[in-house]
Amino acid sequence: MNVGRGLELMIDAMHHLHNVRLLVVGTGDIEDELKRRVEQKKLSDRVEFKGRMLPEDLRAFTLKADLGISLEEDLGLNYRYSLPNKIFDYIQCRVPVLCSALPEMSRIVDSYGVGIACKVRDPEKLAGRIRYMLKERAGGAWMEALHKAAYEVCWENESIIYLELLNDCGVLD
Repeated sequence: MNVGRGLELMIDAMHHLHNVRLLVVGTGDIEDELKRRVEQKKLSDRVEFKGRMLPEDLRAFTLKADLGISLEEDLGLNYRYSLPNKIFDYIQCRVPVLCSALPEMSRIVDSYGVGIACKVRDPEKLAGRIRYMLKERAGGAWMEALHKAAYEVCWENESIIYLELLNDCGVLD
């Protein structure tokens, strides 16, 4: 829970989502600020902070999610070209992804058709996107693409590319 992750926007969007729960995993610099925001907006019944989780617990938790969200802000090159691990966690768990329309996140989400990359930074409009995605997911949208992507963007395949790169650089000689 750090600056630039879009968590404030998500909390504000929850004001417009009455039958939705937001579960936030992890800890960070702005955790206390986010908890105060939830209290001030009277959203404690719909926004829950889960704290840190072990990887195996996080996987079991993610498998139960209806939607995976990664709304990083474009706060510089580091954010602009980042590709958060949670995007791949969502894909591996066959959970549709709603992410920022930043280059690398958009590339994965759009090229594999596993969700929506959006530029929306308005809480009410974001709530509309979330409602749309939850409705579409209930009808099976994205499931076939998620299944295919889970087999393509996995460590078993990526490790081959990684080892080839190391070999090309002479690291493995």
